Amino acid sequence: MTTRPHSGHRSPPPCGRRRRLARLSVALYRVGLGPLLGRHLLLLHHTDRISGDLHHTVLEVAAYDAKRGHWILVSSPGAAWYRDLQAAPMTTIQVRNHHYAVTARFPSADEDAESARRYAAGLSRPARRLCIAMGIVENGGTQAHRRSGHRLALLRLDAARGQHLP
Repeated sequence: MTTRPHSGHRSPPPCGRRRRLARLSVALYRVGLGPLLGRHLLLLHHTDRISGDLHHTVLEVAAYDAKRGHWILVSSPGAAWYRDLQAAPMTTIQVRNHHYAVTARFPSADEDAESARRYAAGLSRPARRLCIAMGIVENGGTQAHRRSGHRLALLRLDAARGQHLP
């Protein structure tokens, strides 16, 4: 029997109603109803770093840049899918009913802070207040995000060349 060390900063996986709701969005993608979820959600296909099994996770898109062909996601560094992408960064995503080959990039602390600043600048006033309360950004500055880097991490998914992007 193999035991994995438990780190105290990870939250337990959702259970009950929250788990059913999370799994429902994956089911919607599987039956071809991904367009109902809009552009702000995507389905990530990732390989488990331990077992090698294929997993599907629906994630919220923090920002999308059509010119550069990348999606920005916000995560806890302890999330299983985030650690799976660190082990195998080349994967596919589904946005609406379109699949894209992507490579996960993990920005440096300075790039991460700059992305967080741009992300927060595009948010509504209540969302900006929430980011400030969580210590992600302070009045558009990056110092707080650098200090809080252990709590949140930004991840960039770069589309492979030659793909027609939305």
